[in-house]
Amino acid sequence: MNVYDFQKQLNYSWKDLFRKKKEDKKFIESDIATIKAHDIYFFSIDKNSLPGVSINISHNLNIGSFPKAKGWKVIGNNKKIEISVNNIVYIDFFIKLMNLILTKIYLKNLTEEKSVKCFLENLIFAKNFFEDDNAPRKLTKESQIGLYGEIHVLSKILTKKLNNKNLIDSWTGPSKKHDFTREKILIEIKTTTTNSKKINTSSNNQIAPVFDRALNIIFLQIKNSSSGFSLVDLINNYLTILKTESEILHNDFLLKLAQCNYLDIHNDEYSQKYEIDKTNYFEVRDDFPYIKKVETPDELSDLSITYKIDLEKCENFRINEEQLLEKI
Repeated sequence: MNVYDFQKQLNYSWKDLFRKKKEDKKFIESDIATIKAHDIYFFSIDKNSLPGVSINISHNLNIGSFPKAKGWKVIGNNKKIEISVNNIVYIDFFIKLMNLILTKIYLKNLTEEKSVKCFLENLIFAKNFFEDDNAPRKLTKESQIGLYGEIHVLSKILTKKLNNKNLIDSWTGPSKKHDFTREKILIEIKTTTTNSKKINTSSNNQIAPVFDRALNIIFLQIKNSSSGFSLVDLINNYLTILKTESEILHNDFLLKLAQCNYLDIHNDEYSQKYEIDKTNYFEVRDDFPYIKKVETPDELSDLSITYKIDLEKCENFRINEEQLLEKI
C-alpha cells in the first residue's frame, strides 16, 4: 500500500468510527467504541464523542511512565495503552497528529516495541499544544518570525552541507532548547524584522558556552517584501522537495511542523512575504557575554532569568557562513 492509500485508509477509519457512533446501536451504547486503524493501533471514541487511540500490546513492554498533558488522558499498563483527548478544542489536531505518527510507523515498518516507543516519543513532542487551553490558535507574530528563520536556515543554508535526512533529524527547535543539534555543534537561530541587533534569550543559559558542544548563533534580519516569500511559501517549497525525495522525510517534516503548532487551517494568516536583509554568524566562545553566576536564596525555586544580548557589541565573536558550515 502506498502512503496516499494508507493515509486515505486512516481518514476513512476515523469517519467510519464517528458515523457508527451516531448510527450503530452497539457503538452508541458503548462507553468506548473502537475500530482497527493499523497493526496494534485502534482508533476509539468515548461516550462524549472525544477521540482516542488504543494500543494493544501482545507482550509486556518496559514502557516506563506515561506522558502527561492537560489536554489528554493516558491510562494503561505494559499490555494496553489508551490515549484520548479530554476537550473538544483538541479534536482536529489530535486526529491529524495520530495520522502523522501512524504514517511514520507504517513507512518505517516499525513493529511492537519500536513502534510504541516511536508513538510515545512523537506524542510527547506535541505536548505544548495540549497544554494550551485556547488551542488551536495561530502562531503569534513572534513565533511566525522565529519559525520563518528556522525554515530558511534549514532549507537555504544548512542544505549546503547536510542532506535532507540529516537536516530534519538535526532540527530540534520544536522540542529542545536549541534549534539545530549536531554531534559537534548546536545552532540557535534568532530572527528579527527590526533594525535592532539585540536578541532575547529564552532562559538564563540558552546563549552561553556551557554545553557539551560548540554553540553558534545565526542572526537573521528580514524585511517585508512583496517579491519575497511567506512562511507558507517557504514550508511548501521545502515540502515539495521532500515529497519528491522521500515519503518518510516528508511525513517527518510535517510532524515537526505540527509540534511547532503550525497548522494548515491558519495558512491565510501567514501571508506576509519577507526577504532576507542580512545574515550574521557568531560563535559562543568561553568569553562570550552571559550571566555566569546567580546567587539564589534557599527560599527561591524555579528561578528563570531572561535578558537581551547586544550583538552590535559582539563583533569579536563574528564568523562567516563558511566557518560555521565547516563545524557541522
